[in-house]
Amino acid sequence: MGRQNVELLAFNRGLISPLALARTDFKRTAWSAEEQTNWMPRALGSMMLRPGLEYTGATKSNNQSITIPFVFSTDDTARIEITNSLMRVWVDDALVTRPSVTTTVSNGTFTSDLTGWTDVDGGSATSAWATGGYMSLIGSGTASARRRQQVTVSSTGVRHALNIVIARGPVILRVGSTAGGDEYISQTTLMTGSHSLAFTPSGDFYIDFQNFKQAASLVDSVAVASSGVMELTAPWATADLNKIRWDQSGDVVFVACDGYQQRRIERRASDSWSVVVYQSDNGPFMIQNTGPVTITPSAVSGDITLTASAALFTSGNVGTLYRLTQSGQSQSASLTGADQYSSSIRVIGVGAARSFIVTLTGTWSATITLQYSTDDATWVDSASGSYVTNGSVAYDDTLDNQIIYYRIGIKSGNYTSGTAEATLSYTNGSQTGIARVTGYTNSTTVSAAVLDSFGKTSAATDWSESYWSARRGYPTSVAIYEGRMWWAGRDRIWGSVSDSYDNYDDETEGDSGPLNRSIGRGPVDNINWIIPAQRLLLGAEGSVWSVRSTSLDEPLTPSNFNLKEITDQGTAASVNAVKVDTSCVFLQRSSVRVFESSYDASTYDYAATELTKHIPEAGEPSIIRIAVQRQPETRVHYVRSDGSVVIQLLDKGEEINCWVPFETDGDVEDICILPGTVEDQVYYTVKRTINGSTVRYHEKWALESECAGGTLNKQADSFLTGSGSVTGLDHLEGEEVVVWADGEYQGAFTVSSGAIGETFTSWVAGLPYEATFKSTKMAYAVDAGSALTMKKRIHKLGIIAKNIHPQGLQYGPDFDNLDDLPLTEDYDDVDQTAVRAAYDEEMFSFAGSWDTDSRLCLKATAPKPVTLLACVVGMAAHSE
Repeated sequence: MGRQNVELLAFNRGLISPLALARTDFKRTAWSAEEQTNWMPRALGSMMLRPGLEYTGATKSNNQSITIPFVFSTDDTARIEITNSLMRVWVDDALVTRPSVTTTVSNGTFTSDLTGWTDVDGGSATSAWATGGYMSLIGSGTASARRRQQVTVSSTGVRHALNIVIARGPVILRVGSTAGGDEYISQTTLMTGSHSLAFTPSGDFYIDFQNFKQAASLVDSVAVASSGVMELTAPWATADLNKIRWDQSGDVVFVACDGYQQRRIERRASDSWSVVVYQSDNGPFMIQNTGPVTITPSAVSGDITLTASAALFTSGNVGTLYRLTQSGQSQSASLTGADQYSSSIRVIGVGAARSFIVTLTGTWSATITLQYSTDDATWVDSASGSYVTNGSVAYDDTLDNQIIYYRIGIKSGNYTSGTAEATLSYTNGSQTGIARVTGYTNSTTVSAAVLDSFGKTSAATDWSESYWSARRGYPTSVAIYEGRMWWAGRDRIWGSVSDSYDNYDDETEGDSGPLNRSIGRGPVDNINWIIPAQRLLLGAEGSVWSVRSTSLDEPLTPSNFNLKEITDQGTAASVNAVKVDTSCVFLQRSSVRVFESSYDASTYDYAATELTKHIPEAGEPSIIRIAVQRQPETRVHYVRSDGSVVIQLLDKGEEINCWVPFETDGDVEDICILPGTVEDQVYYTVKRTINGSTVRYHEKWALESECAGGTLNKQADSFLTGSGSVTGLDHLEGEEVVVWADGEYQGAFTVSSGAIGETFTSWVAGLPYEATFKSTKMAYAVDAGSALTMKKRIHKLGIIAKNIHPQGLQYGPDFDNLDDLPLTEDYDDVDQTAVRAAYDEEMFSFAGSWDTDSRLCLKATAPKPVTLLACVVGMAAHSE
């Protein structure tokens, strides 16, 4: 009979596939496990009973949610909760809320008029009530349409918030203690969407809305927020939450989602948030149309109609940009004060071809000056271009074969009164204007707001339609990389002008210009994610792509942009990838297998390798969410469709790729991870059945340092902490909870009316859970050959542990036959309540039976802590 003491020195190999249990020739197999649930291994080799989950609150109406991490800096974070068409924000584990105030805004819904709002329009700008119940603001280009209201404050020194809905932006907002002041909310631009902006007034305050643009901006409503949780309208339905992708720059989170126009989530203060439409006013545009269909604008600026010569438009074109290029140039401005100028015209050619018309109308008293520039930036007064009366005159600069820009306006000190309508008209060259469709009339007519003035009202043959609209589709992914905003959808990717995240002007020259590329190979794929790693990585349904300039990794530019296929494994449509250092971890299109795309210095490009090679069952039945934790170690959390989680401990330097399951009494549906100092903050959203009802709770992982015994040991799920009577457990009504209090395990209790009827100095109460470990086949203790098919028996066990409760670990040959740790040591009784900082005792007997498949099974039960450093297994085998 052979005997052998087998050392299990590392519990960081994790699960191995049942199909590989017989591979005893692999060291990895020997130290792996067939089962290792609710144990948290470390790169050092030990494993601990996993930390518990602290209850922080429920989702809105217990609805399914997705949580977006907001990270301005490592110590300035928030969690953005998205449920069905609604957004809430959690800061420091508490929802942003509004106090109770009685302050009100008069006529803030604009049901039938603008009564209560003072008209402070400038020049020829107009503010008025608009059909549908809006405050309409139409500027002149140089003067603003403006309305203001003084609001009487009922409770000074108390935080107030204005809930504002903008039906069509932009609208400039100022909130101040004086008329026109911005002491409370500094001047800010509100885009189309919902806003909840907080401030603390010391007295009455003024709300001031204005718009300089010639197209109407529409304010839908403004009100002082009522008491309770801040809630903002969001566009995304429950069924589409898994499709949401995001990236963040400063105080703005940019959001893409298949089937929805892009959004911006904006923060102006920790309790001031907005959800608005993301819009670019200058592209990106599709290839220019030069066919028989023409588009005619009804006016060159303001709110107009676009008329097509044949059926062209659909209702899905609302929001579409149309760019029209017309021969000739015209620029107009309503001049109502000093330092106001028109946009420029570009004069070329020789002789009479350079002549343009200056037209002045209106009632005004001023000196109006024509200015020229050679670069459209530095302006000089024209020698004979000074006007003090209305009229229409021709101007010829005689500067043959030169490119000169002209504008007209009023210099400082030259304005007295009135409004002058100034126009520069030039028959040569061409002018390109842009308008956004605001309403659909029929297949040949739409209403539109002019963003960049047209040259004339004649039909345009040369026109372009923007890529993004309900008709053409919106991007499905977003990322910020190398100072550009990148959007991707179907088989195309767009990069903004450098350092200008909403600028896609394709007339921008040089390396800073925008990028617009198609993959152009294989099937038309949706791009499921973009990861800004060392290179920009694109995950499509059929392939993963690396975007590169050259092998020297110079910045991407319009002339230095290449797509290289990394792998044709393809990616899962509904799961975002995550970045780990310069690598990307992604879900293969099966939604089960996990791959890593990392940089290969030998090939100067990225390559893909499978991370689930040794445990392909890790992702079953499928993975629905991925998030990465970096502190205290790199752990990738994968939510599975059955409500469990599998956690991957990843350390390339130590060649650790360890997979362990996480289970709780409920279904995990979402993960959000925020940066921490020693340990990151890990949040799960868990669907539980409590007292017969379905609830969804946000629950936060306890720190490992809080799970070593002591006064408060936080190893229970959905737990709360407190002192005195154990109350406040309404979220666990009717459930059996375990209690750790005053440094000891106190037992299990049933919650009734939110309490358990016990009192302690300090307590932790929550749901119990178990951790189970089952070794691989232990084929040892034979003198020669293989022990796989020979009968073996484990007869002794020794353990080395830290922070272990005397009842914290059970052991045995299977989970139906488990023993507790010895009750006596050196003939003395072991204290059954005190957590031991260290455990290193002699081996003790193990009730194993003779079997060809002897196993070591271990079980730990919350809230009794245990950290296992090593096991020594004494084995005997028949030598036949």
